[in-house]
Amino acid sequence: MLTNFPNGISSFGVPVMGNIGGIPFTGNYWFVNPIIGADGNDGTPELPLKTLYGALARCVSGHNDVVVLIGDGTSAGTARLSLALAKTITPAATSGTLNWNKNATHLIGVCSPTRVGQRARIAPPTGTYAAATFVGTNFVNVTGSGCLFSNIDAFAGFSAGVNGMVGWAEAGGRNAYVNCNIQGMADATSAAGSSSRDVVISSQENTFTQCTIGTDTVARSAANANIEFTTASARNVFENCIFPFMTSAATPIGIKSATGGMDRWQTFENCSFINSVQSGSTVMDGLSTLAASAGGLILMKNPTLVGITEFGTDATSRGQIYVDGAAPTAGTSGIAVNPT
Repeated sequence: MLTNFPNGISSFGVPVMGNIGGIPFTGNYWFVNPIIGADGNDGTPELPLKTLYGALARCVSGHNDVVVLIGDGTSAGTARLSLALAKTITPAATSGTLNWNKNATHLIGVCSPTRVGQRARIAPPTGTYAAATFVGTNFVNVTGSGCLFSNIDAFAGFSAGVNGMVGWAEAGGRNAYVNCNIQGMADATSAAGSSSRDVVISSQENTFTQCTIGTDTVARSAANANIEFTTASARNVFENCIFPFMTSAATPIGIKSATGGMDRWQTFENCSFINSVQSGSTVMDGLSTLAASAGGLILMKNPTLVGITEFGTDATSRGQIYVDGAAPTAGTSGIAVNPT
Protein backbone atom coordinates (compact mmCIF):
# COMPACT_ATOMS: atom_id res chain seq x y z
CA MET A 1 0.00 0.00 0.00
CA LEU A 2 1.56 3.27 -1.11
CA THR A 3 -1.03 5.68 0.20
CA ASN A 4 -3.27 5.83 3.22
CA PHE A 5 -5.68 8.70 2.60
CA PRO A 6 -7.20 10.40 4.52
CA ASN A 7 -4.72 9.38 7.23
CA GLY A 8 -1.59 10.73 5.56
CA ILE A 9 0.75 9.08 3.10
CA SER A 10 2.72 5.90 3.59
CA SER A 11 5.32 4.08 1.57
CA PHE A 12 5.19 0.29 1.88
CA GLY A 13 3.33 0.74 5.16
CA VAL A 14 5.72 3.30 6.68
CA PRO A 15 4.23 6.77 7.25
CA VAL A 16 5.91 9.54 5.29
CA MET A 17 6.45 12.48 7.62
CA GLY A 18 9.43 14.24 6.17
CA ASN A 19 12.85 13.87 7.72
CA ILE A 20 12.55 12.49 11.27
CA GLY A 21 16.21 12.18 12.14
CA GLY A 22 16.78 10.61 8.72
CA ILE A 23 15.37 7.31 10.03
CA PRO A 24 12.39 5.50 8.45
CA PHE A 25 10.83 4.05 11.60
CA THR A 26 8.89 0.87 10.99
CA GLY A 27 6.60 0.65 14.04
CA ASN A 28 3.23 2.20 14.76
CA TYR A 29 2.72 5.96 14.90
CA TRP A 30 0.66 7.47 17.71
CA PHE A 31 -0.32 11.12 17.38
CA VAL A 32 -0.88 13.33 20.45
CA ASN A 33 -2.71 16.65 20.24
CA PRO A 34 -3.35 18.08 23.73
CA ILE A 35 -5.97 20.55 22.46
CA ILE A 36 -8.34 18.35 20.45
CA GLY A 37 -7.22 14.88 21.49
CA ALA A 38 -8.80 12.24 23.71
CA ASP A 39 -7.08 9.14 25.05
CA GLY A 40 -10.01 7.03 23.86
CA ASN A 41 -9.25 7.96 20.23
CA ASP A 42 -7.38 5.75 17.81
CA GLY A 43 -4.24 7.92 17.70
CA THR A 44 -4.41 9.02 14.07
CA PRO A 45 -3.82 12.66 13.05
CA GLU A 46 -7.60 13.10 12.71
CA LEU A 47 -8.41 11.36 16.01
CA PRO A 48 -5.32 12.01 18.13
CA LEU A 49 -4.68 11.05 21.71
CA LYS A 50 -4.58 13.69 24.44
CA THR A 51 -1.67 12.71 26.69
CA LEU A 52 1.82 11.32 26.34
CA TYR A 53 0.89 8.79 29.03
CA GLY A 54 -1.86 7.45 26.78
CA ALA A 55 0.40 7.26 23.73
CA LEU A 56 3.26 5.57 25.56
CA ALA A 57 0.87 2.96 26.96
CA ARG A 58 0.03 1.91 23.39
CA CYS A 59 3.66 1.54 22.31
CA VAL A 60 5.44 -1.81 22.27
CA SER A 61 9.00 -1.97 23.56
CA GLY A 62 11.54 -2.72 20.84
CA HIS A 63 9.00 -2.14 18.06
CA ASN A 64 10.30 1.25 16.86
CA ASP A 65 6.96 2.87 17.60
CA VAL A 66 6.78 6.66 17.33
CA VAL A 67 4.86 9.13 19.47
CA VAL A 68 4.25 12.36 17.56
CA LEU A 69 3.49 15.40 19.70
CA ILE A 70 1.63 17.99 17.63
CA GLY A 71 2.20 21.60 18.64
CA ASP A 72 -0.10 24.46 17.69
CA GLY A 73 2.50 27.24 17.74
CA THR A 74 1.51 28.47 21.23
CA SER A 75 1.85 27.30 24.81
CA ALA A 76 -1.83 26.28 24.71
CA GLY A 77 -0.80 23.12 22.87
CA THR A 78 1.44 21.92 25.71
CA ALA A 79 1.30 18.27 26.74
CA ARG A 80 0.69 18.40 30.50
CA LEU A 81 2.19 16.04 33.07
CA SER A 82 0.41 15.54 36.38
CA LEU A 83 -0.41 12.78 38.82
CA ALA A 84 -4.11 13.09 37.98
CA LEU A 85 -3.47 12.65 34.24
CA ALA A 86 -1.10 9.73 34.87
CA LYS A 87 -3.84 8.01 36.89
CA THR A 88 -6.31 8.26 33.99
CA ILE A 89 -4.05 5.79 32.14
CA THR A 90 -2.49 3.91 35.04
CA PRO A 91 -4.78 4.06 38.10
CA ALA A 92 -1.99 2.73 40.33
CA ALA A 93 0.37 5.59 39.38
CA THR A 94 1.96 7.32 42.37
CA SER A 95 3.66 10.18 40.53
CA GLY A 96 3.16 12.42 37.52
CA THR A 97 6.60 11.47 36.19
CA LEU A 98 6.56 10.43 32.53
CA ASN A 99 8.38 7.09 32.71
CA TRP A 100 9.68 6.45 29.19
CA ASN A 101 10.42 2.78 29.84
CA LYS A 102 10.20 1.13 26.42
CA ASN A 103 13.17 0.44 24.17
CA ALA A 104 13.31 1.82 20.63
CA THR A 105 10.29 4.05 21.27
CA HIS A 106 10.64 7.53 19.86
CA LEU A 107 9.19 10.96 20.66
CA ILE A 108 9.03 13.54 17.87
CA GLY A 109 7.69 17.08 18.10
CA VAL A 110 5.80 18.64 15.18
CA CYS A 111 6.56 22.35 15.41
CA SER A 112 9.04 24.88 14.10
CA PRO A 113 12.54 23.56 14.90
CA THR A 114 13.67 26.48 17.06
CA ARG A 115 16.57 25.93 19.44
CA VAL A 116 14.74 27.33 22.48
CA GLY A 117 11.13 26.97 23.63
CA GLN A 118 9.83 24.58 20.99
CA ARG A 119 6.05 24.58 20.91
CA ALA A 120 5.90 20.78 20.93
CA ARG A 121 6.11 21.24 24.67
CA ILE A 122 5.85 19.23 27.89
CA ALA A 123 5.04 21.07 31.14
CA PRO A 124 3.00 20.84 34.37
CA PRO A 125 -0.60 22.10 34.43
CA THR A 126 -1.10 25.86 34.34
CA GLY A 127 -2.04 27.92 37.38
CA THR A 128 -1.44 26.67 40.89
CA TYR A 129 0.17 23.26 40.56
CA ALA A 130 2.96 22.40 43.01
CA ALA A 131 5.72 19.84 42.73
CA ALA A 132 4.34 18.32 45.93
CA THR A 133 1.10 17.54 44.07
CA PHE A 134 3.11 16.08 41.18
CA VAL A 135 4.78 13.72 43.71
CA GLY A 136 8.16 13.05 42.20
CA THR A 137 11.44 14.83 41.55
CA ASN A 138 12.04 13.39 38.07
CA PHE A 139 9.88 15.25 35.55
CA VAL A 140 10.74 12.81 32.74
CA ASN A 141 12.51 9.53 33.52
CA VAL A 142 13.97 7.60 30.57
CA THR A 143 14.86 3.96 31.17
CA GLY A 144 14.25 2.77 27.62
CA SER A 145 17.28 2.29 25.36
CA GLY A 146 17.77 3.12 21.68
CA CYS A 147 15.21 5.96 21.61
CA LEU A 148 15.18 9.20 19.64
CA PHE A 149 13.82 12.42 21.16
CA SER A 150 13.58 15.28 18.70
CA ASN A 151 12.19 18.82 18.58
CA ILE A 152 10.78 18.69 22.13
CA ASP A 153 10.72 21.28 24.92
CA ALA A 154 10.49 19.90 28.48
CA PHE A 155 9.70 22.64 31.01
CA ALA A 156 9.67 21.58 34.67
CA GLY A 157 8.34 24.82 36.13
CA PHE A 158 5.86 24.53 39.02
CA SER A 159 3.89 27.14 40.94
CA ALA A 160 5.84 25.87 43.95
CA GLY A 161 8.88 23.76 43.18
CA VAL A 162 11.11 21.54 45.27
CA ASN A 163 14.82 21.16 45.95
CA GLY A 164 16.07 18.20 43.93
CA MET A 165 13.89 18.61 40.86
CA VAL A 166 15.39 16.90 37.78
CA GLY A 167 14.01 17.95 34.41
CA TRP A 168 15.16 14.83 32.58
CA ALA A 169 16.71 11.66 34.01
CA GLU A 170 18.56 9.67 31.35
CA ALA A 171 19.02 6.11 32.61
CA GLY A 172 18.35 4.07 29.48
CA GLY A 173 21.47 4.51 27.39
CA ARG A 174 22.25 4.78 23.69
CA ASN A 175 19.53 7.37 23.23
CA ALA A 176 19.72 10.35 20.88
CA TYR A 177 18.44 13.85 21.61
CA VAL A 178 18.14 16.19 18.64
CA ASN A 179 17.08 19.83 19.02
CA CYS A 180 15.55 19.41 22.47
CA ASN A 181 15.23 22.14 25.12
CA ILE A 182 15.31 20.67 28.64
CA GLN A 183 14.58 23.04 31.54
CA GLY A 184 14.67 21.36 34.92
CA MET A 185 15.01 24.32 37.28
CA ALA A 186 12.25 26.54 35.92
CA ASP A 187 10.78 27.81 39.20
CA ALA A 188 12.27 29.76 42.11
CA THR A 189 12.37 26.92 44.64
CA SER A 190 13.97 24.42 42.28
CA ALA A 191 16.49 27.03 41.10
CA ALA A 192 17.48 27.70 44.73
CA GLY A 193 17.95 24.01 45.53
CA SER A 194 21.47 22.60 45.63
CA SER A 195 20.23 19.15 44.51
CA SER A 196 18.27 20.37 41.48
CA ARG A 197 19.42 19.47 37.97
CA ASP A 198 18.32 20.02 34.40
CA VAL A 199 19.60 16.61 33.26
CA VAL A 200 21.02 13.65 35.20
CA ILE A 201 22.78 10.97 33.17
CA SER A 202 23.37 7.55 34.71
CA SER A 203 23.66 5.62 31.44
CA GLN A 204 26.08 5.16 28.59
CA GLU A 205 26.65 6.38 25.04
CA ASN A 206 23.95 9.00 24.61
CA THR A 207 24.22 11.77 22.01
CA PHE A 208 22.83 15.29 22.40
CA THR A 209 22.85 17.31 19.17
CA GLN A 210 21.83 20.98 18.92
CA CYS A 211 20.11 20.82 22.29
CA THR A 212 19.58 23.63 24.80
CA ILE A 213 19.97 22.38 28.36
CA GLY A 214 18.96 24.82 31.07
CA THR A 215 17.09 28.10 31.32
CA ASP A 216 17.97 31.74 31.90
CA THR A 217 14.51 32.91 32.97
CA VAL A 218 14.85 31.97 36.65
CA ALA A 219 17.90 32.98 38.71
CA ARG A 220 19.84 30.15 40.35
CA SER A 221 21.39 30.77 43.76
CA ALA A 222 22.83 27.38 44.78
CA ALA A 223 25.49 24.97 43.54
CA ASN A 224 23.04 23.09 41.33
CA ALA A 225 23.96 21.89 37.83
CA ASN A 226 22.75 21.71 34.24
CA ILE A 227 24.28 18.24 33.83
CA GLU A 228 25.22 15.64 36.40
CA PHE A 229 26.92 12.35 35.55
CA THR A 230 26.33 9.44 37.93
CA THR A 231 26.96 5.69 38.11
CA ALA A 232 30.08 5.47 35.90
CA SER A 233 28.35 7.13 32.97
CA ALA A 234 30.52 6.82 29.87
CA ARG A 235 30.93 8.04 26.29
CA ASN A 236 28.24 10.68 26.20
CA VAL A 237 28.48 13.17 23.33
CA PHE A 238 27.26 16.78 23.25
CA GLU A 239 27.45 18.49 19.85
CA ASN A 240 26.63 22.15 19.14
CA CYS A 241 24.65 22.47 22.37
CA ILE A 242 23.79 25.62 24.35
CA PHE A 243 23.84 25.76 28.15
CA PRO A 244 22.17 28.98 29.43
CA PHE A 245 22.52 30.39 32.95
CA MET A 246 20.93 33.11 35.04
CA THR A 247 22.45 33.35 38.50
CA SER A 248 22.18 35.46 41.64
CA ALA A 249 25.28 33.84 43.16
CA ALA A 250 28.65 32.64 41.90
CA THR A 251 28.08 29.01 42.97
CA PRO A 252 25.84 27.44 40.27
CA ILE A 253 27.70 25.11 37.92
CA GLY A 254 27.20 23.59 34.52
CA ILE A 255 28.64 20.08 34.94
CA LYS A 256 28.92 17.90 38.02
CA SER A 257 30.19 14.44 38.83
CA ALA A 258 30.59 12.68 42.16
CA THR A 259 33.28 10.09 42.79
CA GLY A 260 32.81 7.33 40.23
CA GLY A 261 30.12 9.29 38.42
CA MET A 262 31.93 9.05 35.09
CA ASP A 263 33.86 6.46 33.12
CA ARG A 264 36.06 6.85 30.04
CA TRP A 265 35.04 10.20 28.52
CA GLN A 266 32.35 12.78 27.89
CA THR A 267 32.81 15.15 24.94
CA PHE A 268 31.46 18.67 24.47
CA GLU A 269 32.12 19.86 20.92
CA ASN A 270 31.30 23.40 19.76
CA CYS A 271 29.18 23.99 22.85
CA SER A 272 28.34 27.42 24.32
CA PHE A 273 27.98 27.99 28.06
CA ILE A 274 26.29 31.37 28.33
CA ASN A 275 25.85 33.12 31.66
CA SER A 276 23.69 36.21 31.05
CA VAL A 277 26.02 38.68 32.76
CA GLN A 278 24.84 41.56 30.57
CA SER A 279 21.32 40.98 31.88
CA GLY A 280 22.20 41.11 35.57
CA SER A 281 23.49 37.59 36.14
CA THR A 282 26.35 37.01 38.62
CA VAL A 283 29.67 35.79 37.25
CA MET A 284 30.13 32.08 38.00
CA ASP A 285 33.21 30.71 39.80
CA GLY A 286 33.58 27.79 37.41
CA LEU A 287 31.84 25.60 34.88
CA SER A 288 32.43 22.18 36.44
CA THR A 289 32.76 20.53 39.83
CA LEU A 290 34.22 17.03 39.55
CA ALA A 291 34.97 14.96 42.61
CA ALA A 292 38.40 13.43 43.05
CA SER A 293 38.48 10.18 41.09
CA ALA A 294 35.33 11.04 39.18
CA GLY A 295 36.32 8.06 37.04
CA GLY A 296 36.57 9.61 33.59
CA LEU A 297 37.50 12.77 31.75
CA ILE A 298 35.71 15.65 30.05
CA LEU A 299 36.96 16.77 26.65
CA MET A 300 36.00 20.29 25.56
CA LYS A 301 36.54 20.98 21.86
CA ASN A 302 36.07 24.58 20.69
CA PRO A 303 34.03 25.60 23.75
CA THR A 304 32.76 29.11 24.53
CA LEU A 305 32.30 30.26 28.12
CA VAL A 306 30.65 33.61 28.87
CA GLY A 307 30.42 34.99 32.41
CA ILE A 308 32.29 31.94 33.77
CA THR A 309 35.84 32.40 35.06
CA GLU A 310 37.21 28.85 34.88
CA PHE A 311 36.49 25.45 33.35
CA GLY A 312 36.59 23.94 36.84
CA THR A 313 35.78 25.38 40.25
CA ASP A 314 39.01 23.95 41.71
CA ALA A 315 42.28 22.30 40.72
CA THR A 316 40.84 18.81 41.22
CA SER A 317 38.07 19.51 38.72
CA ARG A 318 40.38 21.20 36.20
CA GLY A 319 42.75 18.24 36.33
CA GLN A 320 40.06 16.01 34.81
CA ILE A 321 39.11 18.42 32.00
CA TYR A 322 40.91 18.65 28.65
CA VAL A 323 40.37 21.69 26.41
CA ASP A 324 41.07 21.69 22.69
CA GLY A 325 40.68 25.16 21.18
CA ALA A 326 42.50 27.87 19.29
CA ALA A 327 45.77 29.12 20.82
CA PRO A 328 45.42 27.81 24.39
CA THR A 329 46.92 30.24 26.89
CA ALA A 330 47.19 29.36 30.57
CA GLY A 331 44.20 27.03 30.29
CA THR A 332 41.86 29.85 29.31
CA SER A 333 41.14 28.96 25.68
CA GLY A 334 37.41 29.28 25.05
CA ILE A 335 36.70 31.71 27.89
CA ALA A 336 35.13 34.63 26.07
CA VAL A 337 36.41 38.15 26.76
CA ASN A 338 35.36 41.64 25.80
CA PRO A 339 37.40 43.17 22.95
CA THR A 340 39.97 45.78 23.97
